[in-house]
Amino acid sequence: MSADKAQEIIKRAMADRDVYDAMAAREKEVWGKILPDLERSEAGIEDARASAMLGIDRHTLSLIGVAMGKKLRFEHGLVLGCGAGRLDRELLRWGICGSFHGIDISEKAIAAAREFAEEEKLPLTYEVADLNSVELPEKTFDLVAAQTTLHHILFLEHVAEQAWRSLKSDGYLWIHDLVGETQAQYDPKRLSIMDRILAILPEKFRRNKINGQLTEIKCREPGQLCSPFEQIRSGEIVPVFERWFTIEWKREFDAFLCLVVPRGTRAAYLENEDTKALFEILMLFDRLCLEEKIVRPRGGQYLMRPKSVHDLPAKNTTSG
Repeated sequence: MSADKAQEIIKRAMADRDVYDAMAAREKEVWGKILPDLERSEAGIEDARASAMLGIDRHTLSLIGVAMGKKLRFEHGLVLGCGAGRLDRELLRWGICGSFHGIDISEKAIAAAREFAEEEKLPLTYEVADLNSVELPEKTFDLVAAQTTLHHILFLEHVAEQAWRSLKSDGYLWIHDLVGETQAQYDPKRLSIMDRILAILPEKFRRNKINGQLTEIKCREPGQLCSPFEQIRSGEIVPVFERWFTIEWKREFDAFLCLVVPRGTRAAYLENEDTKALFEILMLFDRLCLEEKIVRPRGGQYLMRPKSVHDLPAKNTTSG
């Protein structure tokens, strides 16, 4: 029934502009606060250090790592859902791309991104726009990056087409996102694994220093996640974009780890060698769940190339 309700929310938001506008306004409000606050949060900074020390992302690669491994360099990039601009700044610092344009729905996030860019005098430009309806210039960018953005997109088909139109023929699309269950309607098997792990973890590993709450996982009512568009169509991201792009490289990850050990809880695992060993056991179990296909991945990274216009399905072919 929850899955049916999730689909009903999607259909209603697509069909009724007033419903969509109300959801979009709330989305801007939520992320306009969360993203800048996280950039400056001491607990968030501590957690980022702990994440790096634990190697929680060891089974993923950054766009930096993939681009360097493939010896890719770009002149002009576009970041979809840039937030406060962290990704674009990092890519510039590593010399992966010469300049970037960033788009985000949140005025506050864009203001923060501009502030950071001005402080460091970086070749970054930004605009406030809704990706669900944005119109992008044709054949302008040689890199389009969407990092933890597309799971907030309702009109995935529109964004996929616009990304395809905006890329040069030899360009690349990078997606790093949640690709698991739509609107966090977790598979019963995944939910059971997570609940059983949390039941045996001491409180210090479940206490989130960023929000002060204890980690608890349950299938929330569709439409009642942290923001209106959170994971709105996450399970459809890859199939939709494959209509317009060919996957050249991919890495999929996260059976349960980022839910059981979310941001804000990771520093506790650095306490001593025993707590680090506990984290390693959780990491190993997470990988085994994916390798043995016990559950599907929640996250994925994809480097894609735009299909030739002749390879697009007839109904998707762009006019002009």
